[in-house]
Amino acid sequence: MTGRMARHGLLVVVGRIGFVGLWFGALMLVYRGLGQDEAGLAQAGLFAVAIAIVKLASGCIVDPGDVALMRRAPGLLLSDRLAAYRLLWAAFALRLGASAIAGVALGMLAAVLSQIEAPGPSIAPLMGWVVAAILTDMLFRSVMVVLQVQERFPALVLLEGALQVARLVAILVLWAGDLINVERVLAAYTGVALLAALAGGAALLPRGLVGAFAIRRVDVVDLAGALKWLVPGMLLGVLSDRLDVLLVYGFGDGADAGRYGAMVTLALIPDLVAGSLAAILQPRIARMREEGGYGAGLRLFLRISVPGVVLVYGAALLLAAPVIGLLLGPSYVPGVPVLLWLLAGTLFWLAVTPLPLAMVAVHAPKRIAIVALSQSALILLTGLPLFWLWGEVGMAQGVCIMRVGVATLLFVMARRLALGPQPDAEGGCASPAR
Repeated sequence: MTGRMARHGLLVVVGRIGFVGLWFGALMLVYRGLGQDEAGLAQAGLFAVAIAIVKLASGCIVDPGDVALMRRAPGLLLSDRLAAYRLLWAAFALRLGASAIAGVALGMLAAVLSQIEAPGPSIAPLMGWVVAAILTDMLFRSVMVVLQVQERFPALVLLEGALQVARLVAILVLWAGDLINVERVLAAYTGVALLAALAGGAALLPRGLVGAFAIRRVDVVDLAGALKWLVPGMLLGVLSDRLDVLLVYGFGDGADAGRYGAMVTLALIPDLVAGSLAAILQPRIARMREEGGYGAGLRLFLRISVPGVVLVYGAALLLAAPVIGLLLGPSYVPGVPVLLWLLAGTLFWLAVTPLPLAMVAVHAPKRIAIVALSQSALILLTGLPLFWLWGEVGMAQGVCIMRVGVATLLFVMARRLALGPQPDAEGGCASPAR
């Protein structure tokens, strides 16, 4: 990894952890405000499910598009700026269409759920806010991906920071006014993302992007060639990341889901590092492979990551119970074993996968479907039976098993890709003739 890449990595990792950490702080306020008795924990469960649906949609609509763009857009921006801008417009058109389809599908699901008599509170009345959150998330991420393609990482961190600061302020206002409920929190989430997307787009997007508006069939076909493998694979991947919450909600009760959702939120904090590293690595992973630098970069990363995650997990073993009691209140302390199992899997994932995942996603998108299918299968085959045996703790153990197994699979796949020949990416991902 070059010095410039390392500096950008440090900026994005530290900046995004700091700012996205504010949103995690806001989530802690939400969970504490919603759930200090069984009814409140049930409301916290609804909130966890709503956020899980939003992230599922992002995994289907936004994340695959980001990866597909990284194959061509950064290099194209250097050689043919106009063509790069039109590729970005094609990606936005695909996202907008997918968001509309998701909105219609969720509206139909809400209509069905509203006719079913559930033993606890239903997600159906919240589905309108869920759809709005999906749309505004898509708009915001569409601005962010342009900055990522341009490798304007300071601007990317600044915009992320503005979003998360505004979200925290909105939640603090609700907290101060004793106004926290699921609907108002989702409204704040949605409204802030919309404002950040509009303001960020106006202030930070290149002026030539609007003038270059055109959606070319060749660009849509090129992106669709990658997306036909990336979308199913990454959707299955994000489904497996959220499947545990949905299963606990579906097979347990609302209080179980509320407590489990709060523990998942805490356990996923290290994923901020992995996501930040991905923003740096995706535009450059092709060059690392071409220059033969993948193996050296991976060895350097592991020398840093493995001791780091061991130290973090040791601290969690000592501090989890008092910290959860302080942050969330005594009703969440029984979830400490859940947190520790989830955190073990998350930290193993962070220590091993950032470079391998970028390598496989960019150069072998077909294999992402295999990886994601493995994730979902492991959750169902281990998490669900363990949940029936030991409740929330069993589900967390299943998630840990899944994380370790899939991280190992990615490690092996990426090594073979790095050592093998370098044809165009699988699944029709070659750049089209223009």
